[in-house]
Amino acid sequence: MGLRIFVIITFIGLLWLAGPHFYKGHAGCAQCHPPHFERDGTCVDCHRGDPRSRRINIAHYRLIQGKYACFTLPENSDTKQGRRMIDASGCRRCHKTGNQGNRLAADLDASLDKTLPEDLAQAIISPTIYMPDFYFNEPEIARLVNAILGSSAVWKPGSGETPTIAYFEKNKENNHNTFNKHCGSCHRVLTHQFGGLGQGDIGPNLSGIFSRFYFKNFNDGKSWDADRLKQWLKNPRNIRYNAQMLPVELTEGELRHLIQILGS
Repeated sequence: MGLRIFVIITFIGLLWLAGPHFYKGHAGCAQCHPPHFERDGTCVDCHRGDPRSRRINIAHYRLIQGKYACFTLPENSDTKQGRRMIDASGCRRCHKTGNQGNRLAADLDASLDKTLPEDLAQAIISPTIYMPDFYFNEPEIARLVNAILGSSAVWKPGSGETPTIAYFEKNKENNHNTFNKHCGSCHRVLTHQFGGLGQGDIGPNLSGIFSRFYFKNFNDGKSWDADRLKQWLKNPRNIRYNAQMLPVELTEGELRHLIQILGS
């Protein structure tokens, strides 16, 4: 009896030492792919898929390609660069990522479970109508996707959260609002209350302009607020001597409405 117990305990110990390689079928992937980073985990820990099948469609189900799986490696340089790009590009003006940002558009912290990496990359390559086109190259896009997936792995939204749905349909009631009338020929903006407004790409995208995630470029690294916007509209060249934008004449009512739109 004692010998039998010893054998069982030894077997369990060997299984524990084998860790995820035993339980997740590491050898199944190795039949086709040379293993790497074996000390960091198994194939499915980084790439997902199902190693129990040799049928490609099943084995590669929701597969994460190697260039998009860097986020699973601790302190990976591509993922770090991607995080810096997110900050520099102002992605959090509209998106939530890393548990920070505005919810004007899709919550990127839900990406790992709900979106394929290739779909994220395609959304960056071909942005929707109210998303700026940053013209990132392929390596930069891979870094951004890794940063998004890395944050999503840590900050998954709770199951009770209400998803944000952005509608980009033309709203006849908003066709002649203050933003479209005075700003929309040069700018675009995405708002909670009014949806997407404007059709111009000459000026910067103004989504989230009053939030802490917008660029601090009013003057000498200052953030934008209602008072500073008033100063800018009165005469942009008083703020920035080489500004190409002309003064915008608004009534008090129009100015209040514009601030309401941009702050919504």
